[in-house]
Amino acid sequence: MDFQLNEQQRIIKDSVRKFLAKEIAPLVGEHETQRKLIDKSIVKKLEPYGFASGLVPEEQGGLGLDFVSYCLMVEELSRVWASLRTMVTSSALAVRLLSRVGSRHQREKFLPHLMSMDQLACFALTEPNVGSDTRSIEAKAERDGDHYVINGTKTLITGGSLADLVLVYAKVKESGEDKGITAFLVHKDESAFEARDIRKMGMHASPLSELSFVDCRVPAANRLGAEGEGQRIALSGLNAGRVNVTFAVVGLGQAALEASIRYAQEREQFGKPIAGFQLVQDMIVQMALKVDTARLLGFRAAALIDQGRQCRREASFAKLYATEAMVEVCNQAIQVHGGYGYTEEFPVERYFRDVRHLTLAEGTTEIQKLLLGREILGASAFV
Repeated sequence: MDFQLNEQQRIIKDSVRKFLAKEIAPLVGEHETQRKLIDKSIVKKLEPYGFASGLVPEEQGGLGLDFVSYCLMVEELSRVWASLRTMVTSSALAVRLLSRVGSRHQREKFLPHLMSMDQLACFALTEPNVGSDTRSIEAKAERDGDHYVINGTKTLITGGSLADLVLVYAKVKESGEDKGITAFLVHKDESAFEARDIRKMGMHASPLSELSFVDCRVPAANRLGAEGEGQRIALSGLNAGRVNVTFAVVGLGQAALEASIRYAQEREQFGKPIAGFQLVQDMIVQMALKVDTARLLGFRAAALIDQGRQCRREASFAKLYATEAMVEVCNQAIQVHGGYGYTEEFPVERYFRDVRHLTLAEGTTEIQKLLLGREILGASAFV
């Protein structure tokens, strides 16, 4: 396997990095320290680089980028601003799913506004009583003529209060019969629902929301796929989602590593830079090793996705290792900075808070281990 980037990938990586340094990095401090939520004018700045349209085929109006290229963009964005990354890529993966599964009518109706980043999308799968066991979804949808009526609550939804289009999963009930989990495209302009933001540990500039659907009427034409296909649709995007998270945490780990190298070279104790201390060198070498290992695992899984090959094991390996390892990297970055690492004077305390969330997203660490156990041993720990 060739781990060298091709010319187009190098150009994408370099151009995105330069743009983010100039246009986005100056906005981070104020938004994060004041818990000021990102607005759509900031999101819109990313549109020319394909953060929404990159994974959509050219024949549907997208850029048709390979998945490795998109992952390079994810890493660069996360390296600069994790809050912006989480909103943008959550929307982009919903867009990718719509482009692959949606009907022609649905693509024509929703994709142009989403690819231009004038509108955002989000996933609404998790519920107050339902996390990893998606089969136990409690939200209900009942057919009423040309509409479905949805009732239920979704929680921990990234970008939920800012999203225009919500991909909602609910169990369809018809004449008392359970038709199974079904996916719906719920647009706030035609189907009213309520959103409440939840305060959280990290990523202070992005909303994490609870969405309430009370007799929410959704056009039947907005059903994504057939009744009962919701679980299959949701699972079809999991590998891409897990690789996306891998590069998101690698971006944070890279930022923490770079900050630690700078600090170690500038900070002097006992008459010399602490970069010359053996234990500091050990910490930074271990950080660099973990970042490189996580990135390589991510590249392997992303390359398999580009080849259209099955990569459940590789995607879970990448997500499991990268998220846990980057928590360690960001923790060590605080240690390198000493007491200053615990203050807001340096960004490493934010990196630590931001990275912690991603051990939970797209399947927790424990779920990844159970999935991998099933892949390796052929025996399921799930009921």
